Amino acid sequence: MAEFKSDIEIARGARKRPIQEVGGKIGIPGEHLL
Repeated sequence: MAEFKSDIEIARGARKRPIQEVGGKIGIPGEHLL
C-alpha cells in the first residue's frame, strides 16, 4: 500500500516564489499586491 504525504508535508516541500512573480504571471500589477 502506498503511503501518502500529509497536507503540511506537501506544503513544506513546495518551492516558494515571490508574490510579484506569481501575480505577474496572471496579469496582476505589483501595486495591487500586498
